[in-house]
Amino acid sequence: MKSQTEHLTRPGDNHTGLGPHPELLAEMLEGVHEFGPTSGGGPDAIAHHRIRVAHRSQPVATMPPATDVPLERLPILDKLGARLAFERMGTRLYDALISKLDAYGTFPGGPTRENLVEIRDQEHRHMMLALEVISALGGDPTAVTPCANLQATASKGIADVLMDPRTNLVECLDAIIVAELTDVESWTQLASVMVGLDDGRFLAGIRAAEQTEHAHLEKVRSWIAAGTGRASIRS
Repeated sequence: MKSQTEHLTRPGDNHTGLGPHPELLAEMLEGVHEFGPTSGGGPDAIAHHRIRVAHRSQPVATMPPATDVPLERLPILDKLGARLAFERMGTRLYDALISKLDAYGTFPGGPTRENLVEIRDQEHRHMMLALEVISALGGDPTAVTPCANLQATASKGIADVLMDPRTNLVECLDAIIVAELTDVESWTQLASVMVGLDDGRFLAGIRAAEQTEHAHLEKVRSWIAAGTGRASIRS
């Protein structure tokens, strides 16, 4: 198994810092005066431009045409669409995390392969729950809703970390906790919205998913705590 901490506990070839070479820092600052800005303006001008473009822009996405769906259900379908997309991504993230464990091994207090497989399977069940509820409410589970599009954009960096062959299990746990924090908050919001829906068929399942995501978060937190600051990792 590959070491997970050797690159953290031994000096390496990272030369990004200028502390050991103050003379190079002075040379770099000279370039600031030699080559001035290529355009005028400052932070205020940039802010003004952002506002102007925002006023002219279209929404990041819209809800699909569904003439037979009551309008009051559209916000719920938007949130459900986000859960479906995010849980589908979560399933793939845990597949990638399992590969990291297979490559690097675990560590005392860290996850077992069975732990990660269990969470992966629960993420998939949550995805199927969202699909079921969307279909039951008359929505289209294949549509990318505005909230789904937003969360996919916001979270794409998490997948980049998990899929990067250079990252190890400990580093990927630091990334996947961001997904778990999002999961907990999103299921909590969805449960609150579902309370106002005159249809209690799925509230219990959504509440159960919310509690499961809380458990995921606590597990990942404990694994990160166990792996933080360790100088050696067992295979």
